[in-house]
Parts: sequence; C-alpha cells; structure tokens
Amino acid sequence: MAASRYGDRASTRYRSGTRRAFRRRQLVLAVLALLLCVVMGGVFYKKTVGSNVTEYAARNGTPTPTEIPVQIEDQSGVSPYGLYLDRYKEGLSEDDMWMEDFEDNRERRVVKGIYANADALNRKWNSLLNLIDTTEINAIVIDIKDDDGFIVVENDSQLLNSMTNKRILIDNFKGKMEALKERDVYLIARVVCFRDIRSVRSNESYGVHMPDGSLLKDSNGFTWMNPNNHEVWEYLTEVGRVCAKLGFDEVNFDYCRFSTDSKVKDADYGMELTTENKEAAITGFVKYACENLKPLGVFVSVDVFGVVLSSTIDAAAVGQNYADMSSYLDYICPMVYPSHYSRGYYNIPIPDADPYGLIYNAMLDSKKVLAVNMAKGRCAQVRPWLQSFTATWVKGHIDYGGPELRAQIKATYDAGYEAGWQLWNASGNYISEGLEPE
Repeated sequence: MAASRYGDRASTRYRSGTRRAFRRRQLVLAVLALLLCVVMGGVFYKKTVGSNVTEYAARNGTPTPTEIPVQIEDQSGVSPYGLYLDRYKEGLSEDDMWMEDFEDNRERRVVKGIYANADALNRKWNSLLNLIDTTEINAIVIDIKDDDGFIVVENDSQLLNSMTNKRILIDNFKGKMEALKERDVYLIARVVCFRDIRSVRSNESYGVHMPDGSLLKDSNGFTWMNPNNHEVWEYLTEVGRVCAKLGFDEVNFDYCRFSTDSKVKDADYGMELTTENKEAAITGFVKYACENLKPLGVFVSVDVFGVVLSSTIDAAAVGQNYADMSSYLDYICPMVYPSHYSRGYYNIPIPDADPYGLIYNAMLDSKKVLAVNMAKGRCAQVRPWLQSFTATWVKGHIDYGGPELRAQIKATYDAGYEAGWQLWNASGNYISEGLEPE
C-alpha cells in the first residue's frame, strides 16, 4: 500500500509537472502574442497618428495626451446631406433627415481667402487685386452688412430699403464684382448679425431692451438685435437673399451670438437666459437661414469664437453650440487667432508666439467635437480664420510675417483640414510672404 501510495504520489507529481509545463507554455505564447499586438499597434500608430505629431513635437516638444489627434475621416469632399452610415439609419429623427430632398448642385471650392471692408476695397483695391493675381489667394470676404449694421450696397429688397440703415460705401461695386469674377475669385458676403446699431434704430422691436424700456447698449456703445426674435431671423436672411442676387457664392454670418456684456443678465430677451435657450435661438436662426438660402445656390457659413471648441463655459455664454450649428451649415469658421488665447492655453506659455501649436491644437479640438457629426455624414466643413496681423497689445507677442502666416496654414493642413482658410486683417494690409505663388 505504501509503494502504491508512493507510486500514486510519484504519478501525481509527474502529471502535475506536465500541467505546469503546459501552463507555462500557454503563458509564454500569450505574452508573445501580446508583444506582437503592441508592436503592430505601434506601427499602425506611427503611420496614422504619429506622422501628424512628429513635426509638431520636433518644434514644440512632445505633446501631452490631450494634444494627440483623434483619427476622424477627412472632411474634404463630404456632402452635408443624405450620407448616412447604415448603423445610424435606425431611429433617425425628423431633424436627422433635414433637407433630405434638397438637390445640392453647388460646386465646392478650396478657399484661400482674405477679408476686405468697404474702406479697404476703395483705397487698396489695386494691391488686393495684385495679391489675388500673384499668390494662391482665390477668395475674398466683403462686408455687405457691416459692423455698424449698415447695408453698404444698392439693392432692390423692399424690407431692407424700408430701413434707414443703407449707406453706399463701396465705390463702383458692380465693376469690382465683375473684375473679381473675371479672375474666378470665390465671393463671400459678410453679414454681421446681432450686434447692430443702425437696424435697431430703424426698428426698435428688433432690439434687446432693458427693464426701463431703453435699448441694451454694451460697454462699447453697441446695441444688439434679439436672437430670439423670428422677425430678426427673417431680416438677416433677407440680407442673405440680397447677397445671392448680387452674385456672391457664399453668405458668411458674423457676430452670430449673444452679447457677453454684464448688462445682459438684466435685459429682456423674451425668454430665460439659460444655456439651452440661448443655443436654441442661435442654432434655430442658423437652421432657418440655411433652409432659405441654400436653395438659392449659395453656401452658408458662420463665424464662431475659437474658444468654443474647447470651453463649454464660453460656448454657453454666447450660445454657440459648435456641433449643433455644424449639422446645418456648409462651412463653420472658428476664429482661432493665436493672439486671442490666454497664457497657458493648450500648455503654450504665450499662444501668440506659437502660431503653429495653437492652430494645430485648436483644429484637433474641432475634430473631437465634430466626431459624431462626421460619423453621421452631415457636418459642415471647417474653414478657420487665421491671424494676419501683429497683436502689439499682447505681452510677449511676436511680429506676424510670412513664416508665422505659413505656420498657421500648415497647422490647419497637418490637423487634417483641407477645405481652406481665411486671413483676417481689419485694415486690409496683407503681405504676399508666406503665401504660395499663383
């Protein structure tokens, strides 16, 4: 029995050793498989993500985890209508199927634009044409309803002509439009929306009022139209219709937001100023304008604060919901001027002094915010406003010349956006350095 017992023990030890060896082999194989996955994943990352980060890291150090780009399908060529992935088809709301019957025959362009107000068009016309003739610039943004609320061109709109806010500012407007069209320039009409002095004077019902009945005036003396007033929506949309008749390719709405002045909290907007209500008013206007203007053959875009890409607090203050607005627009244009960001933003000590890093990170934030819209196939293309001026008021600022201009353009492309860009200089003083030749 003892021998048998010892024999059983020996047999048990042998079988146990075999199982342990088998388990060890399983463990080794599992570890090898894991290492293989890690290596293959690293190769994939390097090809897809790392290539975008390498140059940025070389310039500015290794990005923090939040700066690593999210891989989302490139927006170029994506139609904002009717392109739905199968997994999204079930349970689509009525809003998801918005304008599904719209036959979009418009031709998109990659826009490389500049801004010019009436004064710049009059006094710097030849230099602006020379810039267009000799560089890659192929688009121009022109004020039609300017920062003061003036309509600056002749038009045949009964609604617009019933107001006392018409002021002819652009000399030989028709001749200038013909000269630009001969050069195949993409024409964008800028329409300043809710910050407005002249229109509110003509029709005080458009304005935001204080409890004593007076019009709300911000700290700069500007009155504001009420984004919650549907008559205001129609008035601004009518300006867009005029722009379409004048031959513009796109209507660009600026100041499409609520005032952030401290007096706002006491003003009468006809609603409670909750985040939801403000966003509903701004997005509602965007949707209304798009429904009425797209069928006329023009594209529709809206300018937004750059910080709304990363700050829900700022977005709530102005009522600009980046994702919601993008589900209706053709283009959305974040104003990502490096000079407008505070010290330390994106871990950049002085954003104005790092144009590439600021634009690159902001554009990555844009991709994150618009990921769901892109997956659904209904998303505005992103075309940022870039800084073409030196912000002398910023402590630690740098001069913005050709290298700084090109750095912003490159950052836009490196982040995966190919729809184009627009340069902002309020006085129309542009340089050709940093721009590619025609």
